[in-house]
Amino acid sequence: AILYMDIGNYEQAELLYAESLQIGEKVLGTRHPEYAKSCINLALLYRTLGQYDKAERLFIEARQVLGEVLGKEHFEYAKSCNNLGALYMGIGDYDKAAPLYDEARQIWKKVLGNEHPEYAKSCNNLALIYWNKGEYEKAEPLFLETNQIREKVFGKNHPDYAEGCDNLGVLYVDMGKYSNALTLHLLARQIREAVLGKEH
Repeated sequence: AILYMDIGNYEQAELLYAESLQIGEKVLGTRHPEYAKSCINLALLYRTLGQYDKAERLFIEARQVLGEVLGKEHFEYAKSCNNLGALYMGIGDYDKAAPLYDEARQIWKKVLGNEHPEYAKSCNNLALIYWNKGEYEKAEPLFLETNQIREKVFGKNHPDYAEGCDNLGVLYVDMGKYSNALTLHLLARQIREAVLGKEH
């Protein structure tokens, strides 16, 4: 199913993901982490296809199962919060997305520490929500924290660090801080040119 999804054969992927879900339900029951993972896989497919209602139901079920079985401070539960948050962000429902992204961020901070790439990603996701809502004063410290972590973990010559510079640059454009924005965009361009080349 993953192969078919990757090559764009979504019809075949759906059949196999649905079969996997049915087998998991029959053999393991609906209160098992593997069943939840099958829900997530099918939900990711539906999100890709724009079938958001189906994806939402499955993401919610997976999050509920993982919370009950693994606990609400587990990495996989945090991931399920992040998946549901990404769905809501994708459809522009920022008020539903923000608390889910924040929940994932708090769990990853506790479980992985505040210098882990997953924690940085969750800071970036939450910052994007605040930026889209026009809450720039909440977005800025999260974008800054994201890039501080990425600089420490990956160094300044990394595409993730460049992405953070671009995100912060766009925010500064919206805030009217054009000089800061230009510096960050030029830095991001320089990093990408050096690391990825001019034809990437």
